[in-house]
Amino acid sequence: MSKNLTNLIFYSFISSVSWAIYKVVFNLFLRDIGFGNDFIGQITSIEMVGSAIIGIIIGVLGDRFGKKRMLFITSLGFGLLLIARISFPIQSVLYTLSFFSGGFMTSRMLLLNSYIIDITEHSVRGKAFGFNFGLMMGSGVFGNFVGGFMGEFIGLRTTLFIAAFAYVLSIGLLSRIPESVGNKDRTIKEIFDISEFTPDQKEIVKYYFLRTFSISFGAGLFVNFGNLIFKDMFDMSPAMIGIALSIAQLGAATGSILSPKLGKKFGPFRYMRALSLVVVPLIISLGFVNNPYVFTTLYAFRFSFMNMTNPVGMNIVLSSMPKDKVTTINSIRNSLNFVSRAVAAIMFGIIVALPSGYTYLFLIASIFYFIGYLMLKKMFKPIQKGKILHELYGNNG
Repeated sequence: MSKNLTNLIFYSFISSVSWAIYKVVFNLFLRDIGFGNDFIGQITSIEMVGSAIIGIIIGVLGDRFGKKRMLFITSLGFGLLLIARISFPIQSVLYTLSFFSGGFMTSRMLLLNSYIIDITEHSVRGKAFGFNFGLMMGSGVFGNFVGGFMGEFIGLRTTLFIAAFAYVLSIGLLSRIPESVGNKDRTIKEIFDISEFTPDQKEIVKYYFLRTFSISFGAGLFVNFGNLIFKDMFDMSPAMIGIALSIAQLGAATGSILSPKLGKKFGPFRYMRALSLVVVPLIISLGFVNNPYVFTTLYAFRFSFMNMTNPVGMNIVLSSMPKDKVTTINSIRNSLNFVSRAVAAIMFGIIVALPSGYTYLFLIASIFYFIGYLMLKKMFKPIQKGKILHELYGNNG
């Protein structure tokens, strides 16, 4: 890997560890100071709305003024917001802070992925995406594990402050990467103009967006509330919740790093199709399992299989687009992702309040994952007509 890519991934790893520690503890902290599932679902929804709105704005600014500059601004803003959310855990304040923290959080990921497209060639891009995504998942393994134990033994609030300050300090690593090329003369209309897209590119983008919306709604029903689900269903301690979530992250990290090789061996379409389909019965089974060890195992497989497809899918779709549209396409995709998750987050509090609420939650989620599987098949039809799969993976299957 190039020096620039290495420095970027190192920043990604350190900041992701800090965020993972914070994330595994924050909902438990809110529960501990008296907030219920309804409120937690509401501010999670507000985070998603912020992600949808601010993500597009920052994506456009990244294309115009440079991705490193916007990455530094959003990372610093996010770190300060993490500190503010612990310092002022007041209902009205948390509503406002959640909107901005959601937007800055997703913008970081958006800019990271777009920057990788800028500094890599087709031949190494799959490895770069897989390695970066794998390390981010791996940081979650460490972060969830450490965060759970820290929360239990030194206190939830103290753990959150340590994680937030560590995140802010990680931003210094961005000084080691150069600025990407921006274009200040491009208008907003030109950035969003897709008239230059071929019919196949338009078809790819359409089903990419539809698949994103469906999968995101299914995931939004439960993924952001994993710590609460383990607490409510099995009364796990913060340390045990951290271990359970770490197991899931470990599988996703390993699979993501191996995804370029697996995509080449089995063909990127066959690889993504198989994993996307097997996830559906795994989600259904979560609604009927009463044993915490079996539940953790199934949860880990679902998390691993679904996240293993992300580096391959994102690499293929973004590489199929005009290079000067990548950040914008990615920002719109992120916006759809978080709008869908925002609606689902509100539904979480409503559904789990019902008798056998978690069973209904997973059954509903499985329907949207299956729709996402159908959209995947349609998305790949125009992709398989071109050369991009051979260029990236040497396999058109």
